[in-house]
Formats: sequence, structure tokens, C-alpha cells
Amino acid sequence: MNLTRSLRLFACAVAILTLSRSQMVVSQSPTSPLYDPDRRVTVTGMLIGSAAPSPPQSVYLLVTATDAKGTEQHWAVEGDPIDELRKRGWKDDNLTMGEVITVTGHPARAGQRPQDRMMSRGRGAMQRAFTLANEGRLILGTEITRADGTKMPFGRLK
Repeated sequence: MNLTRSLRLFACAVAILTLSRSQMVVSQSPTSPLYDPDRRVTVTGMLIGSAAPSPPQSVYLLVTATDAKGTEQHWAVEGDPIDELRKRGWKDDNLTMGEVITVTGHPARAGQRPQDRMMSRGRGAMQRAFTLANEGRLILGTEITRADGTKMPFGRLK
């Protein structure tokens, strides 16, 4: 009887951990309910920061752009987790700070709070990305174009 009960408890524990882990992965990857797949935005500016937290969290880039009126705007750009980017050929030195890039992607939907699924504010670039998400200046960057025209995939709607 003790063995049966122990096995049942073990099976329940495994099921709970599996479900909670799958929920965490879902909550940490860019998903279409958070981003508007019908709207596309393009931001061209200087790369001023990056954060690549441990998977399953997304990679974030910080871009400073100037709008048509000459006003400086800061954007946080969410991409796929670093392990997924590396599977597609991403290297740590693909981009350099100060480089001008063009990011194409999808804005966060109105009323959504993507920052709620960020595990923590962190420090440095991660904290700045959290702040920009709070201010509504977060996009899911699907493609990055370097000044030389090289295009790199960065994030996918799931």
C-alpha cells in the first residue's frame, strides 16, 4: 500500500511540475495574443543595449530612434529566447552596440501587459526593457536589418 501511495504522489508531483513548466514556457515566449499580427511597425535607430536572460525568457534589444519631428524615442524589442536564435545561426557578435539597425515587427496590443510575463525587472538593459514595456514602447521584432542590408530573423509570433 505504501508503495502504491508513493507512486501516486510521485506521479502527481511530476504532472504538476510538467504543467507548471509548460505554463512558464508559454508565458515567456512571444505569443500572438500579446502582439497585434495585423499591424507592422518599423523602427530604425541605434542599438544601445541588449539583454539575453536564461531560456525560456526572450532576448530584448534597446533601440533609440528619432521620429519625424526630431524627438528621440526609445524602444524595447522582444525576440525569441537565445537558444532558439542560436539554432537559427544567431551569434553573440551579430550586432554591436552603437550600430544602426532597422527592426520590423508587431506592436503590443492595446490593453495588454507584456511586462507582466517578464520574470523580473532585472538590472541594466532588462530593467530598461521592463520600463519601456510599462510605457507601451515594446514591439516583437520579427526581422532585423543591418546597415549593409543583411537581414536576420529575430522573433516569431506563436
